[in-house]
Amino acid sequence: MVRTSPRINHGRQAIAGRPGLRQTGSLLVCSRTIDTTARRSVCLNAERNPLIVADHVSRRYDDGNVLALDDVSLTIDLGEYVAIMGPSGSGKSTLLNMLGGLDQPTAGRVLFDGKEILTPQALDALRSRKIGYVFQSFYLLPTLTAVENVQLPMFETPRTARQRLARATELLEIVGMSHRSRHLPSRLSVGERQRVAIARSLANEPQVLLADEPTGNLDTQTGEEILRLFSSLHQDHAMTLVIITHSREVAERAQRMVELRDGRICRDEPTRAAPL
Repeated sequence: MVRTSPRINHGRQAIAGRPGLRQTGSLLVCSRTIDTTARRSVCLNAERNPLIVADHVSRRYDDGNVLALDDVSLTIDLGEYVAIMGPSGSGKSTLLNMLGGLDQPTAGRVLFDGKEILTPQALDALRSRKIGYVFQSFYLLPTLTAVENVQLPMFETPRTARQRLARATELLEIVGMSHRSRHLPSRLSVGERQRVAIARSLANEPQVLLADEPTGNLDTQTGEEILRLFSSLHQDHAMTLVIITHSREVAERAQRMVELRDGRICRDEPTRAAPL
């Protein structure tokens, strides 16, 4: 039987105890409207439990000549499954980097669990302990086995070698890769590498999982398997998920879809997958 981590249990309890929210870990997604001035999504029917807040965030590059994000305000609630979509150059990956503390805004601020993270030390702690990242290119170390790759983030924690191995083994079981734990990345299919990368992102029991084009390098069948895995993490393990995609079909698998164009939010609404 798969064991559930303490942080996941904590997330379930926090969600289950709030009015209007499902005990499965999914927030009861309410209808949303767009404030065209502030470009914020407004929750009308349920009490919100903000985890990450981007407050009037802008980001300029190349000495101010490129405006990648333009006064974006967005709230990600605990337990939500949100897809951020848009064409190439719309600013979606830049926004994900802001939400995950990988980049800093040139204007506005980002709050995690109600606090603005300002110092490099605090950012390092946030990225290593509370946020999991899944990248399109996997970034598995080629000389390490699957179970060794999953353990890498845990070297920043007090876990012993035995505890790291037990946690990595548990995570590979969750993502359906326990039978390939001793294989090098070169011996794994593309989809299997992505599953190992997802397991690694969960190593330190993060509160939120951020995924940048997680199906971008996958064929249709393998991409569908990864999307089913994300749905399982969200529904069965109360994981907060934010994924970046250019595909509306992929975005429709989330509870909520946020669309960017030219660095601005042009749409923020529930999807057909959102619970009623």
